[in-house]
Amino acid sequence: MKVPTYLKPESGPFGRAFATWLDHAPKGLATRFLVLWFALLYTAFAIISSASVGLHPDLLETYARGLHPSAGYNDEAPLAPLMAGGWFALFPPTEWAFHLLATVNAAIGLFAADRIARRCLEGDKRIAVLLLLLLTPFYQFVGQRFAAGQTMLSTWPLATYCFLRAFETRGLAWSAGAGVAAAIAIMGAYHSVFLVAGFAAAALAHPGRWTFLRSASPWLSLAALAIALAPHVQWLLATDFASLGDLAAPHTGAPLTKMLWTDAICLVEGIAALAPLLAVYWLAMRPGRGTLRETFWPPDPDGWTLVILLAAPVALWLVVTPLIGAVLTPLWTMPTAFLLPVVLLRPKVAELTRVAAIRITALVGAATIATLAAAPWLAWRTHVEGTAEGREYYRLVSAEITNAWRLATGLPLRIVMGDRALASAVTFYSPDHPDAMPGFAPPSPNPPPIAAEGKAEGRKAAGWITPERLAQDGWAAICSADDEKCVEGARQRAAGKSNVQFITYSTINRYLGKGGKLGRFFFILAAPESKPVIQLQ
Repeated sequence: MKVPTYLKPESGPFGRAFATWLDHAPKGLATRFLVLWFALLYTAFAIISSASVGLHPDLLETYARGLHPSAGYNDEAPLAPLMAGGWFALFPPTEWAFHLLATVNAAIGLFAADRIARRCLEGDKRIAVLLLLLLTPFYQFVGQRFAAGQTMLSTWPLATYCFLRAFETRGLAWSAGAGVAAAIAIMGAYHSVFLVAGFAAAALAHPGRWTFLRSASPWLSLAALAIALAPHVQWLLATDFASLGDLAAPHTGAPLTKMLWTDAICLVEGIAALAPLLAVYWLAMRPGRGTLRETFWPPDPDGWTLVILLAAPVALWLVVTPLIGAVLTPLWTMPTAFLLPVVLLRPKVAELTRVAAIRITALVGAATIATLAAAPWLAWRTHVEGTAEGREYYRLVSAEITNAWRLATGLPLRIVMGDRALASAVTFYSPDHPDAMPGFAPPSPNPPPIAAEGKAEGRKAAGWITPERLAQDGWAAICSADDEKCVEGARQRAAGKSNVQFITYSTINRYLGKGGKLGRFFFILAAPESKPVIQLQ
């Protein structure tokens, strides 16, 4: 059956529009257009699709930590909170601003990936790199949960580009930039040490290694990396490497066979996340055996450099993580995915026709439109079904506990403790933006490593919450009323205090006029020792 011309994406007005857009790829105009519209459209998607609930707890905790810029944090690499702190020094603490931060972070990664692609790809292939990346879930969806792992979306491509420029030019600026970029990547996620190891492997495997090693470039990069990392390393030493505890804690003591099985499952899931990219590449390029051989066994040193940069971090990750008691996550492929389409499209024999490029563009465009169209439905479904974290109540309970505190004490709320997610939610949504103290553990500047079980309860108070502040500013505690362990911990924390009030609060989240499920919460208001609490009726 002959397909009508108007149904072919390469024909008609849309086909001509896509072709005109692709004509601007060599000058970079198409890339800038794509990255800009990616940021705008997927920020809009995030805002609409989550309109019925609050932000994810990962974002809220990142914001809470970002209120206090530090060289390190107890159980997380510091870059994400530092980025959030800098961002919200410019933008108001609103949901749309947080969604924009997450999308801009992903967009920076896409732009850096294009800078790498332009070094070895021309014409439609260059823009095809970004189009293929947008067929993975990493940039549009996973990237919205902005936390330590998501920083790798931007830091890995940036560091890789700086390394390639430093290796190629051996210029002082690029060499120093490569070291600083690598340090920033490590401060974003400690897994980035595998990226730096990939840089070393790529440099040593290149025929020009001795010219590179005899120059000042690698040593300047190492010096810049060490200087940039020095404050964080000093913090790690001062805290007995507290933030590294979570890497191995979840499976410390688990049998090796169990860890290997878990890693194998995550490996399959990670590859599955790349399946759309690989499938579209296969259909568009129809690579033969010779093309695949040149792709993964390139005849030139520069091609080998890219293959090593793609494969080495992944291989090291697979080998090292079981040995240190850590495990992979299903999204372990995320930080290295930016190099995959560059490697796949680089061989000269891999021909991408204009028709194939237009069809890939049309597919990505259609997927984007479908995603935006589904956003209102996703918001409604989330409202009806609720969330495991109780995100639908975050705005309501934050307003309620703030109002109750102000009425009872006449003071702004400065410290909130209790359930990790709820406490961080109050920090973000309350107009007072109090400091969050997960759990009820006594403040400790040097927390021990987190135990495998009871992770949230094992966390220590942030260093900026001291016993003196608790006495001077007072504190509020928040728990889900059904969380008996949290409620009991809150009561124990308030034991022996006279200026304390207990509140049970029930609410129903409403969205588009329809009520959701009933949520029940437990508050404790512990006024400053010098300020008697006013009992609310």
